[in-house]
Amino acid sequence: MKNLNVAAVVCEYNPFHQGHWYHLKETRRICDADYIIAIMSGNFVQRGEPAIVGKWARTEMALRCGADLVVELPVPYALSSAQFFAAGAVDLICKMSVVTYLSFGSETFGGEAGTAKLERFACRTLHGPEIDKVSLRKGHSYAAAARTSGSAAPNDILGAEYIRALRQQNSDIRPIAIERIGSEHDRPGSARYIRNLMRDLDSPGDWDELKSLLPQPAMNLLKREVESGRCPVLPEYFTQAVFTSIRSLGAEGLRSCPFVGEGLEYKIYSAACSCTDLGALVRECTSLRYTASRIRRILFAALLGIPHEMVRMPVPYIRILGMNRGCGLLIDALKKCARVPVITSKAKFWKAAADLPESAPAKLFLQAENRAADLYALGFPAEDQRTGYSELTHPLIYV
Repeated sequence: MKNLNVAAVVCEYNPFHQGHWYHLKETRRICDADYIIAIMSGNFVQRGEPAIVGKWARTEMALRCGADLVVELPVPYALSSAQFFAAGAVDLICKMSVVTYLSFGSETFGGEAGTAKLERFACRTLHGPEIDKVSLRKGHSYAAAARTSGSAAPNDILGAEYIRALRQQNSDIRPIAIERIGSEHDRPGSARYIRNLMRDLDSPGDWDELKSLLPQPAMNLLKREVESGRCPVLPEYFTQAVFTSIRSLGAEGLRSCPFVGEGLEYKIYSAACSCTDLGALVRECTSLRYTASRIRRILFAALLGIPHEMVRMPVPYIRILGMNRGCGLLIDALKKCARVPVITSKAKFWKAAADLPESAPAKLFLQAENRAADLYALGFPAEDQRTGYSELTHPLIYV
C-alpha cells in the first residue's frame, strides 16, 4: 500500500460557505494532499447551539465541495470550550493513524512562518506562564484572558489549542495554519452572517444574496433542506425543552454538567425560574467571567444529558458520516491502522455494544449521540420531519 498524504481539517460548516471552500482548496494545494478528512461537529456546535442545518446535509456539502471523508466529532467535544473541543478533535485524528497534516484557519497567522509564530504562542501563552492573570483576577473569562495575552482572534486561540493538543499527544502530525480570507465574524460571507440571513428567507433578494455566499453545491443542498422543512433549526426552537431540563435538574443536578462551577449552577437555575425565553436566560447568566457561549454550552449539555466526565474521556471510536466513492485506499488504510473501532454502520455497532457495561465510554458516547439526534429533530420547522431513530436508520452519505 502506497504511503498516503492525508490532511485533516476540524470544522462545523454551519453552514458551508465560500471561505470553507477556499480553505479546503488551499489545504489540498499546500499539503499536496491525496485525501482530506473533515472532522465535523454533528447536530450541535461549539457556540452552544444546534447547527442551523443537520449533519447529514452538511456532510454532503463537505463531500461535494472538496472533502473526501467526513468523520463526526462526538457531541461532548463539539459542545465544549476551545481547549476540550481541540483536544477531542486531535485525539480522534491521532487515533486514525493515517493523518499527515492538520490544517486550520487563522485570522492572523498563515503559511510556514505564521504557523511557527502560532506554535510559539501556543507554548508561551495557553495555560502557561504568560496567560493574562490580571484579566482573570478581574473576573474576565479564560478566552478573554488568552486574547489579551497575545492573540485577539478566536480562531487563533483554537489553532493554538490544536497545536498544544498535538504536542501533548507527542504527535508527528504537522499543523498548517491557512490565513482566512474575508468571512469574519458578522461580516457578509461569514457563517454567522449567513445564519442570520437564513432566519428570514421570504424575499427573492434574500435567496439571491445567499446564493452569492455559498458554493453552488452547498446552495443546492441548503435549498433542499429548507424546502423539505428540515432547515433552519434555530436555538429558540428548543426553549421549552431547555427550560424543562434545567428546572427538572435543579441546581444540584446542574453540578454534573460540563463547565459548571463557582456556584454558577445556582445562577442558571434561578434564571431558569425567573426567565421565560432562552435569550433572556443566557443574558441573565452572562458576565465578564461567564461568556454567552459557555452558558449556552451548559444549557445544551444539560438538555442532552452530557456529564462533565465525558469531555475528558478519550475518543472511543471513529464514526464515519460520509465519503467520496474514490477514497477506497483511504478507507482501507483507516480500517487497518486505526487504534479504535471504525464505525460505518451505527446500527450494527450499537448492537455489538449492547453487552458493554453501562459505564463503557463507547456506550456513553453512542447514547449521547442518539439523544442528540432525536432531540435535534424536534427543532425541524416541519412537524412531519420530527421523527426519531435517525442515528440508527440514516444511511452513510456517498458522493
